Amino acid sequence: MHELQSLLALCPPPGQKVAVAATGRAAFEIPRSHRALIDAYGPGCFDEFLWVFAEGSARPGSDIVRQTEEARQLLRDYPEPDLPALLTEHGLTTDDLVQWAVTDNADLLFWLPVGEPDDWPTLVVQAGRLRFAQLPLSSPGVLLALLSGTVRLALFPDDFPSERPEFSANPYA
Repeated sequence: MHELQSLLALCPPPGQKVAVAATGRAAFEIPRSHRALIDAYGPGCFDEFLWVFAEGSARPGSDIVRQTEEARQLLRDYPEPDLPALLTEHGLTTDDLVQWAVTDNADLLFWLPVGEPDDWPTLVVQAGRLRFAQLPLSSPGVLLALLSGTVRLALFPDDFPSERPEFSANPYA
């Protein structure tokens, strides 16, 4: 939980967050670290670029269950030749992936559910599935690493993150 505390210091949550309903409908595990992240921020957008999902979000585009189902269907309908090989290394298929975030550029962030949920690495899939990046970090760890600039992904634009990252439930409302 140290990563979450550091993230809260770097990018404080807004005074009010969007409430989410605990639906218990996920057919997959959600790591405790992600639940703590959602408890602190709610679903929404970091630095007007990276959208984080929550189970039971009132906005369909922010619901982790719905987004995961849609992403899995997309990967089944339009298979990417390099992704199955990467997943096979972990004993997974595209139907095992859990999408926990997306960028404004349509890059997808998934957990690779191997081992204990709080240890699941993140797979970042570039829009168009041209390139991939794997980060051995939880969702709060990925956000902290990206927003602090300790990790830079060539998949993301040069102007992300900003000098003063912010969180908003909906920056475009």
